[in-house]
Amino acid sequence: MDEQGYRFGVGVLVVASLVIAVILVLFFGAAPNFLTKRYVVTIRFDAAPGVATDTPVRKNGVQIGRVKSVQLLDEEGVDLALELDAAYKIRAGEMPQIGTGSIITGDAVVEFIPATPKNLLARFDGTGGSPKDGMLDANEKQLADAQIQDGDFLSGGRVAPDPLDTLVNMQDSFATTLTAIEQAGNQVNGLALDVRKIIGGGDGELQKIAQKAEMTIDNFNQTLDAIEIIFRDPNLKSALDTVATRLPELVDEAEAVMQQTESTLASFEGVGQAAEETMQNITEFTEPLGDQGEQIVLQALRTLDNLDGLLVDVRQITARVNNSDGTLARLLDDETLYYSLVDTVQNVETLTRRLRPVVEDARVLSDKLARDPSRLIDLRGAITGRPRGGIK
Repeated sequence: MDEQGYRFGVGVLVVASLVIAVILVLFFGAAPNFLTKRYVVTIRFDAAPGVATDTPVRKNGVQIGRVKSVQLLDEEGVDLALELDAAYKIRAGEMPQIGTGSIITGDAVVEFIPATPKNLLARFDGTGGSPKDGMLDANEKQLADAQIQDGDFLSGGRVAPDPLDTLVNMQDSFATTLTAIEQAGNQVNGLALDVRKIIGGGDGELQKIAQKAEMTIDNFNQTLDAIEIIFRDPNLKSALDTVATRLPELVDEAEAVMQQTESTLASFEGVGQAAEETMQNITEFTEPLGDQGEQIVLQALRTLDNLDGLLVDVRQITARVNNSDGTLARLLDDETLYYSLVDTVQNVETLTRRLRPVVEDARVLSDKLARDPSRLIDLRGAITGRPRGGIK
């Protein structure tokens, strides 16, 4: 083989190697797919540990883009420009988060995770012209469901806790737990020693407790024997039989007493109702008095004035009677006038006795006139002077 043929073979080998390498890179995704459409969004984080250019961006574990650039702000915060595949749509309500892609290598990853209702309320309440009222209205929910477009800017990204920090915290917790377990073991050892002291030997505390329990049981047995002796007494037995015999009567009497008590309580209830009605009547009676109190007082004052005037008139009449020149005073003081009055009364009594037969005859005459007027009146006898009958 000449030199020209050798060079041609080497060139073909190099070109074939390059073509195979490019094909492998494109097949395994080691290089970006230049034919895929992409859009860029910017998200602000408080910090971006482990994030660099070409850091993968994932959603639900699927890679949907990469970090295009990292910009450290003069104030607090970091802006990450994410280049996302146009085939994947991200909603504004989804939460951007920086997590750990591999615990071994410590590589970071940017993820979009579903937001909690509390996070949505904190980010979208009071946006889009709606009031901040502690709940998401239809307008705010629409903003949260809107898709991110090319050139959009989002804030509120957060950094997920580092698993290594969690392990360190767990190590501290394990140390505290082991210390607590050690203290509990010491307490258990002390308790075992106390139990050993209580149980151990004939003079132990447990032996003393057993002796005291035995003495208590003996005393209890003696008490039961004494009670048995008491109940064996025939007098007590007779008394108990009498009580048992009269117990139904006592129960009946108690029921009768309860019925009487109920009747008494019912009577008291009736009295209470009557008292209540009486109070109502008194209230109805006194209410007009309260309304016309002023008129009643005026009438009482007027009555007192009239009574005062009457007493003045009586006083004047009494003064005139007591006057010695008055008729009554002369009647009381002059004996002659008294005796004359007595004689007059006696004459009237005598005249009354004499008039009594006349009145009796007049009564008889009127009776006969009423029964037979013709026998008592005879016109012919009255004219001739020979009466046929007469008055007897």
